[in-house]
Amino acid sequence: MIEIHDGLENINYYRDSMFIENYNANPMIDQLVKKFPDSSSTETNIKIFSNVKEEYAALKQGVGVLIFFNKTIIKLTGKDTLDFLHRVSTNSIKDLKPFYKVPTLFLNEKGRFIDRTILLNLENHFILLGNNKTGRLLNWVNKYIIMEDIQTSDISSNYCVFDLIGPQAESYLTLLIGDEIKSLNGENILVISIDEFNFNVFSLHENNGLKYYRILITSEQALNFADYIAENKSVFDLSFVGSDAFEIFRLEMGMSEYPSEINDNYNPHENGLINEISFTKGCYIGQEVIARLDTYDKVQRKITGLIFEDTFDSNLPIAIYSDGNEVVGEVTSVVNSIMLDKKIGLGMIRKKSISDEANLFVKLESNRVNLSVVELPFIK
Repeated sequence: MIEIHDGLENINYYRDSMFIENYNANPMIDQLVKKFPDSSSTETNIKIFSNVKEEYAALKQGVGVLIFFNKTIIKLTGKDTLDFLHRVSTNSIKDLKPFYKVPTLFLNEKGRFIDRTILLNLENHFILLGNNKTGRLLNWVNKYIIMEDIQTSDISSNYCVFDLIGPQAESYLTLLIGDEIKSLNGENILVISIDEFNFNVFSLHENNGLKYYRILITSEQALNFADYIAENKSVFDLSFVGSDAFEIFRLEMGMSEYPSEINDNYNPHENGLINEISFTKGCYIGQEVIARLDTYDKVQRKITGLIFEDTFDSNLPIAIYSDGNEVVGEVTSVVNSIMLDKKIGLGMIRKKSISDEANLFVKLESNRVNLSVVELPFIK
């Protein structure tokens, strides 16, 4: 039986993301590895659960389940929380209703990224769900709290995040929680109790049209919840997905990720996240820079898809050169695409250097690898 509650205030809440090496190993990884004998992992990351092609196929054709162990999760309480976050972050959030969420960015004074977040209003408290696990976001938020009635705490270790991605994700989630999923509108949050599990679920929408579902569950329940998913896959083409398969998928979809494309080298104009900024709400940290770039069309770079003529191995980022031997951008991520059967990447390139006639390349020791620029997402 499924029950909808008013909140999870009586539950102890549980990259960087699962894909970013962190200084804290997660014991849940060791337990999951024992359940998946073909898996490959590091101390903080499951790279493969079964095999890359099977996991990639689930993302493209079925339902892929991603487990994020170490996202930044900050709990905020106090009567001034919404007004404060409205003033310092990019989106309009002062009227955020209970059990609704909104994406918002935190930028520095130069308009560069502190973190990309989702703010959840859980009625009795708020949660900032981010990516940068170094503690940077919490330190940044606390820096600007002066006289406000706000209390903050890092509760990252109390949560685990499950993402369900793929064309069968909605149907599979309906199997788990029933018709309640129909009430998700892209902005609201459901609080679900099913069997012995209690969790929040909401939908997310990327600029490339991808819609997927996120589940926020306590660390105490996470391992059993993974078993529950595996035992209730029914007729669905469901696979747990490691970082290797997801990295291929996200590059093909043209999705920016921390720390490759979301870091303090770039601003939201450049990496396609300008829709998470309100241009009508007034001031926020970094607002003058972002507004000036928009008003005067001063954005110099943009995120692009890259297709390379040859395969290679190299540390990132890699400088991109023009025929005049001028650095015009950099490669931020690379994978071997399953869809295109080619080496592809994401990169930040000067807008004036992007044209059909441009001859761009990367230098790898004594080798030159030519590349072509394509619009995102990649299509076959």
